[in-house]
Amino acid sequence: MDRVRKQIGCDLAYERGITGKQIGIGVLDSGVALHPDLQGSIAEFRDCIYGKKKPYDDSGHGTFVCGVLCGNGLLSGGTYRGVAPDAGLYVAKVLQKNGDGDYDKLMEGLEWLLSNQEKFHLKVINISAGSRQNAKDDGSLARVRNVNALIRRAFELGVIVVTAAGNFGPAEGSISVIGSDRHAVSVGCHDGAFTFQNTKMCEEYSGRGPGRRMLKKPDIVAPGTEIVSCGLNGYTAKSGTSMATPLVAGALALAYERYPGMSARQMVQKLTHSAADLGEPWTKQGWGMLDIKRLLNL
Repeated sequence: MDRVRKQIGCDLAYERGITGKQIGIGVLDSGVALHPDLQGSIAEFRDCIYGKKKPYDDSGHGTFVCGVLCGNGLLSGGTYRGVAPDAGLYVAKVLQKNGDGDYDKLMEGLEWLLSNQEKFHLKVINISAGSRQNAKDDGSLARVRNVNALIRRAFELGVIVVTAAGNFGPAEGSISVIGSDRHAVSVGCHDGAFTFQNTKMCEEYSGRGPGRRMLKKPDIVAPGTEIVSCGLNGYTAKSGTSMATPLVAGALALAYERYPGMSARQMVQKLTHSAADLGEPWTKQGWGMLDIKRLLNL
């Protein structure tokens, strides 16, 4: 996270006191563990799988995502601090231990968040999960339409749903079916000029557009290779669009603190138009690389 924060321009925001204060971020994932870096951030928890009351994570994926979003870096002396450390986390467990989930649980989590939108001061929802566009089970057209309707409802309420482009690339049209919704911000992964020895770069398998109905997707990219964040025991490194997605969601939390009166439409336009062009095809990079300095006009 230390490398990534510098790359996308977080630290200048912190110098200006912009840390995501009083902004609620919804997270639909495998849950969240009571990691020391997250103790002050977990505001509400709902278990859509087993109905447990206290926060937990039997996978680690959700905890990692939450660390990228809001971790305070306590155990690392700030090295692995997340993008918006003072934002609040509202977490629904919608994925099982092995990462499997279905649209019904996703919709349950979305409905819970949206029904409490004002109470939670909710401005952003992070969905670091993807599904193939040709999925048959749980991905029926009717269920996809229902999810799309909830994403559109969130947008109308001023809440931006940020979703992973998925790791099904590099074939054309391999973007996640959720991420291809016109009202969602779809995030692919790209590490710019950074390279890693003996590691497959995330841009090699990040989901490619176009989206359903030939929409221009993804919307934006962010780093996603060998990101270090909260694990079930200390810290861990992960790669993929699931890791890139909370970087964008956290950046939006910072932007909503700086521009509290903006509508979702205005905010998405500001996010995409401030991205840095990497010179890649649109189907790979969208508008370009997340740039928080430009997003916040710093």
